[in-house]
Amino acid sequence: MKKIQMIKSIMLGSAIILAGCTPSTKTVHNESLNVQVDEVAITKVDYKGPKLRVGVVNFENNTPRQVRGIETAATNILTTMLHETGNFIVIPQQDMESIIQQQKLGASGVISSSTAAEMGKVLGLNAILTGSITSYAELVEGSNTLLSQSKTQVAKVGVDYRIVDTTTGIQLFASHGEGEFRKTSGGLLGFGSKSSHDTSLKDGALRDALGKAMNKILGQLTGSLWAGRIAQVKGNTIYINAGQLTGLSVGDMLTVQELGEEIIDPQTGVPLGRAPGVVRGQLKISGFFGKDGSVATVISGSGFKTNDLVKLQN
Repeated sequence: MKKIQMIKSIMLGSAIILAGCTPSTKTVHNESLNVQVDEVAITKVDYKGPKLRVGVVNFENNTPRQVRGIETAATNILTTMLHETGNFIVIPQQDMESIIQQQKLGASGVISSSTAAEMGKVLGLNAILTGSITSYAELVEGSNTLLSQSKTQVAKVGVDYRIVDTTTGIQLFASHGEGEFRKTSGGLLGFGSKSSHDTSLKDGALRDALGKAMNKILGQLTGSLWAGRIAQVKGNTIYINAGQLTGLSVGDMLTVQELGEEIIDPQTGVPLGRAPGVVRGQLKISGFFGKDGSVATVISGSGFKTNDLVKLQN
């Protein structure tokens, strides 16, 4: 009888231990970086003015070991973050890549003053965002006790990013950021403590870095950068490549300005940007057409041409 009770006790104890051996996994961001547990906290900006048309050019992969696919992941993540703010009209990646190929830039992500202006003209862009991944590393931290052990996979990434004004071709802003992502797994008596390589580590670190970058980017992408283009001129009726989707309203007054001449540095031969163009006159929005176009009438001035800049009057 005692033997039976002893066997039952052993079996019960074994069941309890094995039940506790189920592997546990938790994912956390580095709290010292002041981010939320599941997503980066992006500061909400009280955006005013027309929505900017922006595009993201493929990031460069400058990691020492050329980490596969990290530049594409960064481009996609930043594009999604811009779209989710609701402040911008984000140009599809395939349209951006098409223009880049036409300009024979390949996937280098190198944007010159003339290329930025060309992309602005063809796609109606106000700004281009691009950059490079400068570093990426993964490491494993572990801890062991008598009954348990755990391992934490850590991913760290360094990102350079910049904003180019497509109207002038001038780089408006450049900065560097870093991100970190941690994933911990553990169990009892060695069960479930092994952590294999996890592809989510890379994305997690990039989201951390780019999420914090967004707080700086949103401060730079303001309504003052907005400029539309004249799409067609028919007598006193002017068609503009921006409308209700952009945030324009009937009655808005626009200033028309010709696209200025590109200025070249005489010593380096590098384009410096475009000089301010001559103001041609004023327009008033009278209606809308298509997906995002508007119709305007001439209030003053003359000589309006296709591709002239239009800007909201303050």
